[in-house]
Amino acid sequence: MKHKSAQIKVEANDLHILIVIYKFVNSIKLFTEKGPSSLSPSSSLLATTTVAQQTTTPGSTRNVRLPLNLYPTLYDVELQPYMYEGDAKDFYFTGKVTIEMQCIKSTNEIVLHSNKLNISEQSIKVMQMGSGSQISHSVEFDKVNQFLILKSNTQFMMGSNYSVFIEFRGPLTGDLAGLYLSSYKRGNATIYITTSQMQPTDARKTFPCFDEPAVKAQFKITLVRKQTMVSLSNTPITSNMTRGNGWIADNYAVTPKMSTYLLAFIICDFEYTVNTTKNNVEYRAWARPEAVGQTPYSLDVGVKVLTYFEEYFNISFPLPKSDMIAVPDFAAGAMENWGLITYRETAMLYDPMESAETNKQRVAVVVSHELAHQWFGNLVTPSWWDDLWLNEGFASFVEYMGVDHVHPDWLMFEQIVVEDLQDVFNFDGLVTSHPVYVPVSHPSQINEIFDRISYGKGATIIRMMRFFLGEKTFQKGLQRYLKEQAYGAAFHDDLWKALSEQSKIDGSAHDVKHIMDTWTLQMNFPTVFIERTGQNLRFSQSRYLLDKNATDPGTYTSPFGYKWEIPVTFTSQSISKFNQTDSDITWMKRDGTDVELINALSGESMDDWYLGNVMQYGYYRVNYPESNWQKLITQLKTNMTKIHPINRAQIINDAWNLAKSGDLKMSIALQTVEYMSTEDNFLPYSAALGELLYVEDMLERTALFGAFSKFMKATFTVPFNKFGMDNSGSAHLETYVRRIVVSLACKYGNKDCIGNATKLYRELMDTTDGTNPIDVNLRSTVYCTAIRYGGVEEWDFAYKKYKTANVATEKAVLLLSMSCSRDVWVLSRYLKYTLIPEEIRKQDAVSTIVYISRNTIGRSLVWDFVRGNWDFIFNEYGGGAFSFSRLITGITANFNTEFDLKLVNTFKDSITNLGSGARAFQQSIEKINLNINWMAKNSKIVQDWLETMS
Repeated sequence: MKHKSAQIKVEANDLHILIVIYKFVNSIKLFTEKGPSSLSPSSSLLATTTVAQQTTTPGSTRNVRLPLNLYPTLYDVELQPYMYEGDAKDFYFTGKVTIEMQCIKSTNEIVLHSNKLNISEQSIKVMQMGSGSQISHSVEFDKVNQFLILKSNTQFMMGSNYSVFIEFRGPLTGDLAGLYLSSYKRGNATIYITTSQMQPTDARKTFPCFDEPAVKAQFKITLVRKQTMVSLSNTPITSNMTRGNGWIADNYAVTPKMSTYLLAFIICDFEYTVNTTKNNVEYRAWARPEAVGQTPYSLDVGVKVLTYFEEYFNISFPLPKSDMIAVPDFAAGAMENWGLITYRETAMLYDPMESAETNKQRVAVVVSHELAHQWFGNLVTPSWWDDLWLNEGFASFVEYMGVDHVHPDWLMFEQIVVEDLQDVFNFDGLVTSHPVYVPVSHPSQINEIFDRISYGKGATIIRMMRFFLGEKTFQKGLQRYLKEQAYGAAFHDDLWKALSEQSKIDGSAHDVKHIMDTWTLQMNFPTVFIERTGQNLRFSQSRYLLDKNATDPGTYTSPFGYKWEIPVTFTSQSISKFNQTDSDITWMKRDGTDVELINALSGESMDDWYLGNVMQYGYYRVNYPESNWQKLITQLKTNMTKIHPINRAQIINDAWNLAKSGDLKMSIALQTVEYMSTEDNFLPYSAALGELLYVEDMLERTALFGAFSKFMKATFTVPFNKFGMDNSGSAHLETYVRRIVVSLACKYGNKDCIGNATKLYRELMDTTDGTNPIDVNLRSTVYCTAIRYGGVEEWDFAYKKYKTANVATEKAVLLLSMSCSRDVWVLSRYLKYTLIPEEIRKQDAVSTIVYISRNTIGRSLVWDFVRGNWDFIFNEYGGGAFSFSRLITGITANFNTEFDLKLVNTFKDSITNLGSGARAFQQSIEKINLNINWMAKNSKIVQDWLETMS
């Protein structure tokens, strides 16, 4: 599943908002043959279902995990949504399931998952297969653990096979979980569709099942639809049957062994484009009829990437077809359901006339991410959610491989440094972080770990592992792992074993578990301090924390005393070797012993600089004595090309964050961006942008902000004059740089930029033929600038355009840009719209609230709004894997006073149930403390620096 935070960067002219997109939107990590007769529309379940003789457990002493004394082998599931007439709030679905099971340990009960389903107890039949005998039982519900428990007076005997049949009914709502309702407009008509999202724990909301990732079975699916619609599921349709009254039942081929969270059920009126892979997999891209013309790009990427992954992993895709579908309402970026991948429209649909290069890359990345899951997650599944990173970390790294195969000129293996590595450092430097492998049990805990650690840290430690193993060993080791664990459930030790065995075969004999346990079983990461003595280099390691005085909540303890096995590399001014391999690695051990390399810089001048973590392959920061920092800064100012762009970005990111942690003078960090007016590469721009916008967040309500704005305007005037606003003929990454430069210029008062933007927006408002004169790659800047310097007329025009736009990426740009208004009442109205799904889709509500909070004027409005509407927001998003944590951390990101801290603490303490936002509140409070400390330590330093730069 592609996480929303994870989420490509869609730029805005308002740089408070730009940084949210830059690090948040991309940051954006995604489911038998003897069944009884079908449930007809006249069934009792269409009326109110009565459930007799049931017991509900008010509290539970049971383990949250299933006992698994009986293990499912085959499900026969039928689902029938009722969404065709009447009020949408009354829509529902009915269903029935037969589960065939094998008893692996004698017991007197069957324990299934069930949540928010109305179970018809009188329908339940428990049978011993073979004998045909029915087993009497009682029914009990454990709502705490979401269990449906069938108890028998007799034993289910080990080795025997049993079946259970259940009829049920559930609400069909727009809650974006389980089987849910989505819709879109065609003219004035609302078209409803049924779709699904099972991961992590919502298959149980669709039908009673054994809803744990390791519990794999085969599934035989029947979807009942009206004849005007089509249905889709994981496998191809094998037959269909007319049921009368316009109903048709589509029967699907039996699936391979798979987890419940990978099931997918869709009933819609969509259309598709189609292609076929080299191995004859039918590949279809579905969308609303009005948007199906936007599918060719994702279809092309999908076919190429699927074929590439088949070859790279040496395992064929096991299904005869693979569908991708753009869903109007979807919580995540996408979901990797086996054979039927669901996407947000912005993550799958691309119109070259209406979508920016960043949108194009986002589509490619998300498509590649979800296809990576077909092997990592679908074919081989984690034994439990504590190893979620085996899914999301691998998909988040392998996505770069897939896109690099299709677009090698995009330099994806360089982009990973700023897209993931440097971004996740911001989270993993907190004492409220968590290990990559993290014990979880309750669904709210499971939802919490769909975060930057599981995705971004997972991806970047895999990148590091690929570097020290070497590409050949890495590839063959993954092939070994996937073949050994295919159709099963794996623990991370299974991966280490396969890679170690392959490493031994290839002659390097790495003990991968010994190394990687230090990166997966403890949180945070090291700083490597490199000091030169004559011609020698000495390396020492220490735990990096953004705030060394922060109170550790004590949730996790390190089994290694916060020491790591570190693959260290270095280069120097004279050596200047950036194309390093595993043979260039020096290992630092987890016993913490310093490493000294004798004559590492033999023959080099003492005036030469040296640099650690070449190409930033390692998951660690690097610090030096002040003298070496000054030499690196001088090199950036005199001839930056002597240092690779990745390491230029690293120098900036390391220096600023070492200053935040108190390990380096802030005055040195500030000097690393003084050369930026001559920089032209996206990677250093990205690194510098993140740090400069942090300063903006800290200073925007102080007297220093004027001087800072003056510095930013002066710094980026030269790049603006160089790049301009004409994007025609630009390469992909040049477009990225231009977007940043133009956005900064307009933000900080460049009159030419503002004049051009407002003029272009006026031309758009005056056009009568529907054409848009604004370059797609600059629309976010132009829209935001015009709305900020305009009034309600400009805002209302954007909102009308948002409501009528057919291209999802254009709608996303407009949603962001409308938060740039400086009118308080307009922003208040905009916030109100986020509570009304007819105005702002539920999937976009949290993002919109965060966008507004990043507007200086909207900051306090949003805080009051969230507090005042907390119960509603919690009920809508509190259990979600994506939205809720982003809301909490997003709206408090620039809080930096004791008063702000008190507000958040008081509010948190007033809430009895934090849901999936518990860790987010902890992290927000830690970051606010960091901001307060930064202001206390650095305001005067920044003031003095700005005076020297003026």
